[in-house]
Amino acid sequence: MNDPTNGALALGLAADIQEGIVAACNDLDRLRELLDDAFGALLRVLPADAAVPGADAQVAITAMQFHDLAAQSLAHTRQRLRNCADRLADGAFGPDEDGESVIEAPRARANPVTCAEMEAGSVELFD
Repeated sequence: MNDPTNGALALGLAADIQEGIVAACNDLDRLRELLDDAFGALLRVLPADAAVPGADAQVAITAMQFHDLAAQSLAHTRQRLRNCADRLADGAFGPDEDGESVIEAPRARANPVTCAEMEAGSVELFD
């Protein structure tokens, strides 16, 4: 026999979990904004004339690579979390009011980028 209180408890738990996942996605969005701001600030403070020729270029390249690596990783993680939230909502609450369920498929690859070290030119951005 099905206990209606168990169903309500499961729906409440699903709603709480979905809310937590959506909050994590929002946190990732804020982190991306902070990363973008920090990257912009770093590029603005690079000295125009370096004591070591090419040092500014190396710092800028490393900063761009790190920014790209982190941005791709954040976007990938956000997409995976959003997919989990959508699947949870669809399973627990059914499709939207229009009767359709739109769930973006997760990427087949678990890790969008690889990085073994942080030196200019060492990041494999598109593996």
